[in-house]
Amino acid sequence: MVQLQSATVKLALSGDSLVLRGAQRGNQPPPERTLGLAYVAAPHLGNQKKSIADEPFALEAREYLRRRVAGKAVKFVIRYKTNSGREYGSVYTGPDLRSDDISFKLVHEGWAKVSDQARGKLNRSDIDPEDANLIEQLIEEEAVARNGKRGMWDTKAKPSRPRLTTFDEDAGKFLDQHKGRELRATIEQVRDAATMRVTLHLPTAHQSITLMLAGVKAPVVRTNLPGQPDFAEPFGEEAKFHVEVRLLHQDVKVCLEALPQGTTAAANGTFVGNIIHPAGNISEWLVASAYAKVADWSVSYAEGGPTKLRQLERAAKQKRARIWQGFEAPVSGHVESKSFEATVVRIVNGDTIIVHDEARSVDREFQLSSIRQPRMSDPDQAGYAEQAREALRRLCIGKPVDVTIDYHKPAQDSFKARDCATIKLKDQDLGAYLVQKGLAGVLRHRSDDSNRSSNYDELLLAETKAQEAKLGIHSGKPKQVSKATEASENAARARSFITHWQRSGRVSCVVEYVNSGARLRLYIPKENCKLTLVLAGIRCPRTARNESDTSEPFGAEALAYTTRHAMQRNVEIEIEGVDKAGGFIGTLWLSKDQSLAEELLLHGLASIHDYSAEQSPHGNRLYAAERRAQSENRGMWADFDAQKAEENRAREEKEAASRKAQEDLARNVTDADAKGLKRRIEFLDVVVSELTSPSTMFIQIAKPSKIAELETLMAELSVSQMPAQPDFTPKVGQLVSACYTAGDEWHRAKIRKIIPGKKEYEVFYVDFGNTEVLGGDRIRPLASKFTNLEPQAHEAQLAFLHLPSDSFATDYVSDTFAEMRRLVEGRQLVANVEARPAGSAMQLTLYDPALGRPVLEKSVNGELASAGFAVADKRALASLHNAQAAAKMEDLVNQARVARRGMWEYGDITADE
Repeated sequence: MVQLQSATVKLALSGDSLVLRGAQRGNQPPPERTLGLAYVAAPHLGNQKKSIADEPFALEAREYLRRRVAGKAVKFVIRYKTNSGREYGSVYTGPDLRSDDISFKLVHEGWAKVSDQARGKLNRSDIDPEDANLIEQLIEEEAVARNGKRGMWDTKAKPSRPRLTTFDEDAGKFLDQHKGRELRATIEQVRDAATMRVTLHLPTAHQSITLMLAGVKAPVVRTNLPGQPDFAEPFGEEAKFHVEVRLLHQDVKVCLEALPQGTTAAANGTFVGNIIHPAGNISEWLVASAYAKVADWSVSYAEGGPTKLRQLERAAKQKRARIWQGFEAPVSGHVESKSFEATVVRIVNGDTIIVHDEARSVDREFQLSSIRQPRMSDPDQAGYAEQAREALRRLCIGKPVDVTIDYHKPAQDSFKARDCATIKLKDQDLGAYLVQKGLAGVLRHRSDDSNRSSNYDELLLAETKAQEAKLGIHSGKPKQVSKATEASENAARARSFITHWQRSGRVSCVVEYVNSGARLRLYIPKENCKLTLVLAGIRCPRTARNESDTSEPFGAEALAYTTRHAMQRNVEIEIEGVDKAGGFIGTLWLSKDQSLAEELLLHGLASIHDYSAEQSPHGNRLYAAERRAQSENRGMWADFDAQKAEENRAREEKEAASRKAQEDLARNVTDADAKGLKRRIEFLDVVVSELTSPSTMFIQIAKPSKIAELETLMAELSVSQMPAQPDFTPKVGQLVSACYTAGDEWHRAKIRKIIPGKKEYEVFYVDFGNTEVLGGDRIRPLASKFTNLEPQAHEAQLAFLHLPSDSFATDYVSDTFAEMRRLVEGRQLVANVEARPAGSAMQLTLYDPALGRPVLEKSVNGELASAGFAVADKRALASLHNAQAAAKMEDLVNQARVARRGMWEYGDITADE
């Protein structure tokens, strides 16, 4: 009687070879052994690496053996071993040692034959009687199969479908052909718990692919491959073993869903999909058993959706089982409150919205959580960014929404800190709405990053639908920003439109921007045209343009009212006229019978502009609205007194007449003084050493002798520096030695200001023109020998021009400053001193000698005027000296104004509203 051993069949390597698995001990995978079936030989499977094809019926033989023993408990006995140590034996699926011997079944059905070595062994005298009997019985079974023309002995058998172990097709086309279909398949190999080698049984072939389970990521297992790191994650082998026990060499159904991230994997025949098995969902089992995490990038493809997997993962984390043993809930970004109701007041761009918090009565800006709008910097996507912004505007501007704050994003690089939120209009997630239309992408967070949208899975599902439908940014089609016609380019251009629009009556448009309470930028979609509209008949108080500027009373309130009720809304306008800068004068209707100008007057946020109101067909309504606001003491009329107002009006008219007379007198005096002045020609080689503001700079005159003398002085100053003197107290105007913070070098400086309460001083570096605040320990007395050289920094300004400053065109100071830096920094220039006003800065025209002979249009002055960052200063002393150059500069300024360059982009900033 043979001694039988117990095992479980892991897999069938071929029609006559098995891998057996012993009993499991603890959590470690059990030992395995390869066993060949004794005395029989099945057709051999091919080897792709050695270019050996399958023998006929090799796959059928392997499949017959696999279906009967894979995953099952068996008994086996070792019959013999080869010199190489390979074992051969008999495997029994039941207690009957004849009928339950799998070798007999294989031979009986014609999928194996008695091996030549076994037949030869029968003729040997030393053969064991039991082995001889076994071989003779196998020969009898083979004769039955031959006579019955079973299996490989069937001469009329159809050729089997080819077995393709490599993937040579186009992965995209293959996916399109089979996506969503349940395909018959066999699990050939488990690489890790979430990645398997699968054979798809297709009508034309048995195709091998690599399948990644949708929605899960399992721990890495040790590869044991040459050239690859020997790395494994905890519980990787254990998870792999449990999947092998359940699925290896089992018949399943596979549903392909997508290609993985990265082109290399797709080219190797790797797909993302689900395994359908009557015993249950293997992905859910892995997550619930803490053998795998949810993979965000593919969870939208998971069978049954992501919700169940997320719930199972949360439960596993709470239990801290297996891969979650050291799990600690991350601390999310601080947010002030979790959720609230609000009203959308502005769409900043395709992923940022400003809402009015009703409870706090403040406007708050939020970025939609976990989405990324198309890049405006990409010409092919800029049109989709514009479309995303318009889609949000149409959907939710002015409507109530529910805001759920998800996380806080701190400031990073050039991006400011902001709160990120999921915003819903009724039950519609605005982020998912954009993503599903292909107008936004979904951010891929780290698996341990809890700072994400509270509706993240819906975003992933929406993106999957958009990708499948090839919508928007997923279409592969570039979309550029549409270029609208500018009707307010100048007065002449505006007049060419006015007849058409006056004839049209009310024109539908969208408010793009609110410059002030009574000045707006509009877009007419029907005609793809933009214009500036000035509300007819009223004047709103002026608003501050920057932090240093101040608004007129109720200027900010008027701007806020117009912004709240008109910004990005669909409105109608009636055009009445054109101003001198090309702006259109007219009435804006918020609804059929609601005029914005009238509403501003009713709330006391505007006053009547008599001349314009008298010209308007709605003048009577405007006057009535102002009278009502005055009678109810609203807004600016809170302290209104009719008698006092009349007195003030008379006084203002008198003061205006006086100012006009003084201006006329000043103009006459200036003209008289200007007579006889001649043009100055005084060329100097200069370097701009400090650019304080667009209107002020300091230059060094590039004389070799002076440069050498200054360099020698600086070198001696650093070497022969006096020691610190605690009792030294410099005075305002005193020349001292100061240690420059950035370079830690000593320079000559003058004390400009003593800061009270601190031993700190504001110093001016006389050789360079820059200023900084230093502590007393960085200031020393200056030896007399260092005072002989005159200061090398000379104050100067550009001639003929008036540049943006804190009191003029303040919004364009930084742009002008950047343009000037580009033109002058790091270059030696040639300057013509146009004027030297007494006690004031020199007035210069700066030229770059690299551009050839001096031409006014190519000068720094001309470049700034042409770029739209200056106005002509007719009263400057330089303009009086050189009227021809001043006139040319004024012409360059006018050309920039007509072309809407620089600070003229929204019209004439010097024009009256």
